[in-house]
Amino acid sequence: MLNIDAGSSLYIVLAVVFSSGFISGLSPCTLPTVVFVTAYVGGARVESKKRGFILSLFFILGIALMLSLLGVFAGLIGGIISNATVLNFIIAGVLLIMGLWLLKVININFNWSFSKINPKKGSGMLGALLLGIPFGIGASPCTMPVTLSVLAFSSLKGSAVYGMLLMFVFALGRSIPLLVAGTFTGILKDLSFISKYQHIIEKVSGAILIGLAGYFIWQALL
Repeated sequence: MLNIDAGSSLYIVLAVVFSSGFISGLSPCTLPTVVFVTAYVGGARVESKKRGFILSLFFILGIALMLSLLGVFAGLIGGIISNATVLNFIIAGVLLIMGLWLLKVININFNWSFSKINPKKGSGMLGALLLGIPFGIGASPCTMPVTLSVLAFSSLKGSAVYGMLLMFVFALGRSIPLLVAGTFTGILKDLSFISKYQHIIEKVSGAILIGLAGYFIWQALL
């Protein structure tokens, strides 16, 4: 198994985190959302690729802002929990729960309330940015397990900067498919075949998370 603990090369960790974000961003339940967002905040159907790109970019900036702030928080929490054994057990617990969620062994429902972030239709770039903030963590349940798992991993070094960097890179990976979909809305038809393999992707991802949970339990017992 790939060793991606706190002592691993930063480049390896960033590559794994970026790839995780990219795969989660390809989720069929995520891609259509960005098209809706660009149309909503644009006030009409977005015909211009340039306009679609700009609105999608600001939507993505909102996602990156939220995830980076959560990474800072995770790093600070990791710094407070100075006992490496306890931290490894906590991370293992999060990974295990998220893995079981992806495997449909357990079902977790989140009731998110974004009433305070409700931009008006046609609000443009600012509206896209504001809509991206809650979307970063809570508006896409199918990507939630991966997001929370990376967030837990971000606490490993107990550094706010480390946590922010990991979550920002994760946001970049997750946002590339969204940027493409928002710019070229027709791409969704070409990517529709991904939905056929969604269950397989979820099961493989769940198995990987459970395997990583076992790894962190092993680290905690050393």
